[in-house]
Amino acid sequence: MENQTPDIKDYLKIVKKRRRFLIIPLAIILLLSIVLAVALPSVYRSTATILIEEQEIPSELVKSTVTTFAARQVQYINQRIMSRSNLVDIIKKYDLYASDRKSKTEEVILEKMRDSIKVETISADVIDPRSGHPTKATIAFSLAFDDESPALSQKVTNELTSLFLKENIKSRT
Repeated sequence: MENQTPDIKDYLKIVKKRRRFLIIPLAIILLLSIVLAVALPSVYRSTATILIEEQEIPSELVKSTVTTFAARQVQYINQRIMSRSNLVDIIKKYDLYASDRKSKTEEVILEKMRDSIKVETISADVIDPRSGHPTKATIAFSLAFDDESPALSQKVTNELTSLFLKENIKSRT
């Protein structure tokens, strides 16, 4: 008996012979996918990207009030924005999590909101003007909020963006 390599006809015979073992799992997976797509609620994400600009006035003339790296500065502002009072104000202003507020504690609601907010820094390879060497620097950050309502998601993202910008101005002054 010689060793023959299987050709396409051999594969078709195998599929035809075992079609029951292929079609049933495929049908079950397809059905589950359709049920999940219909049953799960829609979640919308609104994102704002904020560009971090370098100081325009030469540092020899005016010393910068911000001495930390941009990523660290974003983290500091993020901690101030995510304070309990700011988040409670936003939740009340936009009537977020109305059904949950009736039955759950404020801490659970605040944690749910913090989970819905995403802050990510955006880095790029740049050339350091002082040394002339390539380095990685934070050039921007994105701020996103997830909600079941697209309009509400956008409003809350705009509010958070405004808070970030106001807090940055406050920390610079």
